Formats: sequence, C-alpha cells, structure tokens
Amino acid sequence: MNSAPDASESKEDRRRGGRAPGDPCEPRDPIAIVGAACRLPGAAGVNEFWEILAEGRDAVTEVPPERFDVDRWYDPEPGRAGGIVSRAGGFVDDIDRFDAAFFGISAHAAVRLDPQQRLLMALAWEALEDAGATPESLAGTRTGVYTGCVSSGYWDLLRQAGLVDLHAAMGVELGGTTAGQLSYQLDLRGPSLGVEAACATSLLAVHLACRAIWSGEIDKAIVGGSNLLLAPDLYFSLSEAEMLSPRGRCRFGDAGADGYVRSEGAVVLLLKPLADALAAGDRVHATILGTAAVNNGRSGGTMIAPGIEGQSEMLRAAYADAGISPGEVDYVEAHGPGTPTGDHIELTALGRVLGENRPAGRRCLLGSAKSNLGHTEVAAGIVGLLKTALALRHRRIPATLHVGEPNPVLTRGDMPVELAVEPRHWPERGRPGIAGVSAFGLTGTNVHVVLGEAPAVARRASAPEPAGYLLALSARSPEALHSMASDYRGLLETVTQQEELADLCFSAGARRAHHEHRLAVTGPDRQSLVDGLRSFVAREHSDAVSVSRTSATAAPHVVFVFPGQGSQWAGMGRELLATNPVFAKRMGECADAIEAELGWSLIPLLENGTVLSTVDQIQPALWAMQVALAALWREAGVEPALVIGHSMGEIAAAVTSGALSVVDAAAVVCRRSALLAGQREPGAMWAVQLGERDARRAIGRHSGQVAVGVLNSDQSTVLSGEPDALDEIVDSLRGRHVFCRQVQVDYASHSPRVDSLRDPLIASLASVRPREAEVPMHSTAYDRLITGSELGARYWMDNLRLPVRFGAAVRTALAGRRDTLFVEISPHPVLLTAIDDGVEASGATAAAIGSLWRDLPESEALLSALGSAYTRGCAPRWQVLYPDGRFVPPPAYPWSTKQFWVSAGAPGFPDAPGPVRQPLAAPEAGPAGGAAVVDEVDAVDEVVRQLTRQVAAVLATSPEDIDSAAPLTVAGLDSLLAAKLRRRIEWELDVRIGVGELLGARSLLELANDLADRKSAGRPVLQH
Repeated sequence: MNSAPDASESKEDRRRGGRAPGDPCEPRDPIAIVGAACRLPGAAGVNEFWEILAEGRDAVTEVPPERFDVDRWYDPEPGRAGGIVSRAGGFVDDIDRFDAAFFGISAHAAVRLDPQQRLLMALAWEALEDAGATPESLAGTRTGVYTGCVSSGYWDLLRQAGLVDLHAAMGVELGGTTAGQLSYQLDLRGPSLGVEAACATSLLAVHLACRAIWSGEIDKAIVGGSNLLLAPDLYFSLSEAEMLSPRGRCRFGDAGADGYVRSEGAVVLLLKPLADALAAGDRVHATILGTAAVNNGRSGGTMIAPGIEGQSEMLRAAYADAGISPGEVDYVEAHGPGTPTGDHIELTALGRVLGENRPAGRRCLLGSAKSNLGHTEVAAGIVGLLKTALALRHRRIPATLHVGEPNPVLTRGDMPVELAVEPRHWPERGRPGIAGVSAFGLTGTNVHVVLGEAPAVARRASAPEPAGYLLALSARSPEALHSMASDYRGLLETVTQQEELADLCFSAGARRAHHEHRLAVTGPDRQSLVDGLRSFVAREHSDAVSVSRTSATAAPHVVFVFPGQGSQWAGMGRELLATNPVFAKRMGECADAIEAELGWSLIPLLENGTVLSTVDQIQPALWAMQVALAALWREAGVEPALVIGHSMGEIAAAVTSGALSVVDAAAVVCRRSALLAGQREPGAMWAVQLGERDARRAIGRHSGQVAVGVLNSDQSTVLSGEPDALDEIVDSLRGRHVFCRQVQVDYASHSPRVDSLRDPLIASLASVRPREAEVPMHSTAYDRLITGSELGARYWMDNLRLPVRFGAAVRTALAGRRDTLFVEISPHPVLLTAIDDGVEASGATAAAIGSLWRDLPESEALLSALGSAYTRGCAPRWQVLYPDGRFVPPPAYPWSTKQFWVSAGAPGFPDAPGPVRQPLAAPEAGPAGGAAVVDEVDAVDEVVRQLTRQVAAVLATSPEDIDSAAPLTVAGLDSLLAAKLRRRIEWELDVRIGVGELLGARSLLELANDLADRKSAGRPVLQH
C-alpha cells in the first residue's frame, strides 16, 4: 500500500504516474480528497448524507408532481411499452432555485441555465469552502475541471417557451460547457471537459482527473457529477427493458432483486496531491491510491451487458495501480443497482479478484448507497466515492438496506466477500483502511477507484491563549450575512476549547472568500463573540461589532495618519510591550535610539505608568509609540499606500515611509524637543471651530503675535502664538459661541515664536541623511507629495515653523478615489473628527479609524480597529493573529436563492418588452451661454433613470436591484447581453456606444455621466 510521500522526493517525482495495468508499482503521492459537497435525496449536504447512511435510512420517495405527472404513465406491468413500472424515485429539493446574483449571472441568463449547471456551480463553491480553498488561491492555477452530466430535459421546456437564444443553447449544453462555466467562475487555467460514459460517467471523471494530477498536467482538480429527472422519456424504455424495480427499491445483494430506482443527485469533490494537502494544513476526507478504467469490449455478449472478464480486469488493474494486493482491501462500494444479471456478474467478479492473497477469515465487506438513495445514474460513481470516503473518515461501514435473502453467489462457502447488511465498525488491521469503489456504464465502461484512510494528524501542544479574538464574516448580501451570523452563533455555542475557538476564527478569516458585505466581531472570549453575533442578528448596537459594505473589486486606499502632540497617556504601550513581540521589538529599537540621544530609558517609564510632563519626554515617547504601532498594523496585514504626518507626527511618518532610519528620526525628535523644552519665550495654542478665513479675521490686530498654525479642516483650525493675545482672541470667540479648546503645550509651534530655534536646530541635525521613500508621503508643511530626499535638517525647521495643512492633505488623499481608509497611528485618536470633516466635504467614500483608546485595554482596542479595517476592505494576516490556527470547516455559505424556471412570472420569463424611444432634450443655456448647472444635473439623473431601466430590462430584473455604483458586469452583464443593451441605449438615448464600453464601465453612474456629456456635446461617437 502507498504511504505518505518521502520528503526527499520532488513533487514531480511523487506525481509521476500513468503506468499500464500490471506494471510494477512506482512510489507516487496519493491524491487527497480535501473538499466535498452534495445534494442528494433527503440530504442538502455532506453531513446530512452521512446521517442517512449511518442511521440506515431510506430516502426514496415518489416522483413529485413538479417533475411530471407519473400517474398519467404508471403501469405496474413490467415490459409494456409506453408505461412506467414504478412511482418510486429519489429526488432533490429546490432545483428551481439559484443564487444567481452571487455568481454575477443575470436573471435573463439564469432562467436559461439547465438546473444541473446551477447546481454544480453552487456545489463547487461549497466543496471549496469544505476544503478551505479560497477562489483567490485557485485563480490562475493549473486546476482542472471534470464534470459528468447528461440532458435533464430542460431544453425541451425552454424550446416550448420560445427561449432558444444563445444563452439557452449554452445553458443546456452539459458537456464541456458545464466544466467551462466552473473554470470561468473561478478563473481556473487547467483543462475543462465534460465526460460521458453512462452510469460510469462521474467515476471516469475522477479517474481522468487523478491521471492528470499524477502526470503533472494539473495541480488540483474539481470533479463533479449530477443527475436530474425532469421528463418521463427514459422511464418508458427502462420500464420496457425491465430494468426498473416494480417494488421501487434498489435491492443489491438480495436474491429477489428486480431492478433499480431512478434518482437525482449531485456531488462535487476537490482533489489535490496529499503532500500539498498536508503542507497546507487541509482536512483530508480520504486518499485516492489508484484508479483503472477499462471496457468490456465484446466479453459481455452485447455492448450494454456487463462482463465478468472486463470487471475482473478492472479490479486487478486498479489494485496494481494502487500498489496493493486485492487481499488487503477491507471494503468495496459496489456499483450494485440491484438488477438480477448485474448483481450476479459483479458479485462473481468481486469474488474472483478479492480472494487473491487474502488471509483466511478476513472477508471483504460490500455495500451500495443505492439501497439508501436509489440509482443516481451518471452521478452514481461519485456518490459511491463520497460515501466510501466518509466511511473511512468515520471508520464505520453503513448497512446495505433491503436485503432479505442473500444472493446465491454470496452464500458460496469459498466467497471472500460479505454483504454488510448491518452497520459495522471498520475492520482493525493495524494499518490504515483500504477500500474500492466501482461504477459501470451501459457503454461497457468499467471504472474502479482505490481509496485509503487519511493520515492521522499529529496532536499539537497547547497554544497560549490569544489576547483576544477577531471573527470575520462576509457575504454578497445583507440577508446572507445575517443568516451566516446566526449559523456561526449556533456553532460557537458548542465550542468548548480555546484551541477550537482560535481555529474557527482562523478558518473564517484565512480559509474563506471575503465578499463586500462584512461583519467583524471581537472579544476576549467565546461568550463575547456569541453576544456580539446575537446583537448583530437582533439588529442591536454592540461595541464589539463592526459592519460595513466595501468594494467588491478592489482593496481600499489605506492612509496612515500620524498626529502631533496630545494623544499621550500614562501607561500607554504597557500592555502591548508585555504581550506583542512585534510591538516590543520595534519599541525597543526606538527606545535604544532615544537613550543614545537623551541618556534615559523609555520603556521603564511606560511600564511603570509614569506621567510624561515635559515636551522632551512626551514627543520622543509619542514618536516611539507611533513607529511601533505602524509596525504592528503592517505585521497584521494593513499596508499604507500613503502616509501623512501632522506636525511632529511627520517624524514617525518618515520612518514608516522608509525615508528616515530610526536613528536619524530619533535625532530629529529628541534634539528638537530638547530645544523646545529649553526655549525661554512662552507660547500657547488653541483649537477653534473656524475655517482659515474666519480664523484670520479673528486674529485681526494680533497678527504680529498670533498665527494660524494648523488647518485641520474647513471648519477647524489651531491658533498659535503669544499667550495673552490668544486669551483675548479666545474670550471674543467664546462670546460669539465659537467652540475653543486649549492645546496642552507651553510653546507655540507653527508661529514666529519658534524662529529663534532655526539656526541651532539646523546645526544640530546636520548629520541626518534622508533617503528615497518606499511609501509615498504627503508633506503637511509643503502641502505636496515629497520623495523623501527633502527630509534633511532644514525640512524639520520648516515642519516646526510652517502651518500644518492637514485638511489639504486629506483632500488630496481623497481626490479621485472611491474607497479610502484613514488609520490614525496614535495611542489615542485626536484627528478623526478633522478627517471626518474632510470626508464629508468631499463626498468621497471613506472612513477613519483609530488604533488605541486610553480607556480600553490595548489588545482589545487594536483588535477592534483591525476588525473595522477588515469590514472596510482590508485583508488581515490571519496567520499572524492565530499562529497555531488549524483549518476546521466553518458553516457553509447561506445562499440567497430565487426561483429561476421556465414558467410565467419567474424571473427572466417572459423577456422584458422592447424599449420606447424617449430622446432627451438638450439642457437649456445658462446666463453666460453655458448649460445651467441644475439642468446638467437633471440631464444626468434622467440618463441614469433611463439607463437603469434598460439595464434591468436586458438583465430581466427590477431597476431597484441595479447598483449604480457597481460595474454592470457585477449585475450579470455579459457580451451577449451587452449587445442587446447597446441596441436599446442607441434607440432610446440616440447615442451610439460600443459593447466594450458597456463591459468596461466602472459603474452605471460613470456610464450615465459619459452618455450625458456626449449628448450635450453632440458627439455620438461609436467605439468598439
């Protein structure tokens, strides 16, 4: 039997396979089944399927009326043409429902998709989630897709309804199109192919996928099979051929077996080399050790008849490929539909082969899932494979039902096989379990897959409990996010161990896709997370919860903001020094540089909670805190695209940008603050709620003594200068009910009162050597982006003397960007209000968050801030938060399904009526001959309304469902529908436009503005 791969072997060596049946076994990496999803009769998922098997339940029912009227065709007499011999069948619920919006598919296209394509799309996603594989990790990789499904009869329904456009033609083509749909959705670059070999189809797909992995052609494979029964046609021929059971049950191994029961079902698996799975920390359901596919040729007498010779050859080839003896096999999941001839031949072949080299008294157990579900036909092989993988994982063999008297073949004394008519524990052999799975088709194709038990996972040592937990959830809609939060709350209530909680939070963050509607819940323990989720589900406020909608297409533009003096507090940094190695390391580097400059040690002052009272203590300490906090944010995965410093905050910004070393920055902050501390000329600073113009008017006759030192926003400035003059100005402002707050400093930076420091400061910083910045830095002294090379001695005097133009820096950061996130890097926020003022004035989509808060435990505050950053589109490094995290499957995505079916009233049917041409009138000219602003706005609004209506008509949805801020492709516009939309737009708006423009537009609103501009300029230019 193959074992786990030798670490000394290369990946390509381990994957090399493809030898001919009977060749000597070469060392080869087994293939791991790491993800699984299913829809089967009575089972909406893998866990429910196992419950049916483990409990020995029968999921076969009757043909539901929404499939077809079975009573119309029912005829209990076998062999008569034009009748159906049984009402029985196994059926899947809700095949008419689909979450089209999740996959970016329009209602127009969704209603034309065969339900098997929809089903396999949903199951592929669920299989990835079961494996903890994110779409980002698969996009662009050599992942192959292999699907098996045949016509369900949906094309006939579309044809009868007159829906026979290209979407319909592609939607019901179930060969390569189904596989191609999955490859497109996930951006996979391996081969995509449909497989068809009657009832051997889906297991043949597994065989081909394994061969491609072992040969090195692909790295991973998604394999799926489905079977739906929408029309009665095939029932007639099967009943006439006496292949269907009149008693309505598959009775494999029973002496009275009389045929099979047709059933629906679908399964999707994710396969990858075992070595890769173990390295990634995947959960492995089971491993595939070998496969074989052969054809009976003429050995069965006819093409559709089974053949002992062909099946025996199949079994021997599969076990030779796996490198094991048939006598080692513990269990075989038989094809086993319960037809008299088929059972006899299959049992005979199994008896011949499985007895080879088998120790006396060790019979191989047999079973068939068809006794529980019925025969899922083209999906049957992969259903049996999933059952067997679960049996290996649980080390329990389910019972095969409906066996009264065993088939005579099984009663022979020399038979090495035994039917498991009762549930059994997996046989203890002192080695991992081994099993086989068979599938046969009417084409004569026989496939067998050999499975092994997954390697045992070593127990890990107990990890230290994290300082707190961050649970990150996301969905494509608010409704789905609420459902997901409820599911996680239920799961969390069952968690008992700290490691389980950390693993669940790690898996939700690191092993899940992240969508635009986001939720973050933080807390020190399990109960706090449960309480936070409960509050969110109940739509109640909770400080532990952050929720937001972020862009579906891009991460936010992150701006680190470093404030000046004022955010300090006694004991700041003490908790992080004790608990966070990254923070402690960076703080230690800064403290060493401060001590080299000033001769005192910073860290004991912070650890002892010493009150820092003088500028030459406060500024170096704040600088070190900012540098260490910035390092912490970056280690957590939040990287700045821009840094902005406010007054002394520019010193830490320069370090974070890479323009200054820690040593040079320490020289700046320590030497300058020492000069400020020794300054004899007193000063003061006051924050006032006035814009720049009003602030200068308020200064009036005191302009020689007081300056506008800081411009935080259009309604917030700081006055700096001589204390007595400032007192007089402030008294006057308060008399006018203007808000004023004194800044707790005894000097007046950003005013003429620091001019006396120019020469000594420039001289003291002559050794500072700036370099090119790695992260762009916006200078609030010069009000522009700087390269970093400007940050020599003279700059730091300008930084002290010139006004701080922070509001202008915020406006520049927001210009032309849809999503911006400002992160204040400080021990307590002091600039959030100013940033919010700038955001509100700009109308941009942006948010501002802090790092620490003086009234909150530091780890709790930082984790909450990271949660807020996540909900606004950032991607934390989950392995940093949970260094010992292991993957555990969290709850599956809660689909927001709608009905898509060929019937009046269903979305997408009938087509929306044709457009009515309503050309826009040109906007009226304003007083100066240009268009009046109000009319321009009205014109754009009208174009938005008309464009929204036409987009909704083409996509067969409601105008209210169209997001004007999102690309049209997100709503499901494809090239075929874009051609229809182009014709509608040209007719109604009298403006020519190309298909490429529609597909490439960043949003409907942007497109509407462009179209309005074209109309007003009279330039209907056609672009392709």
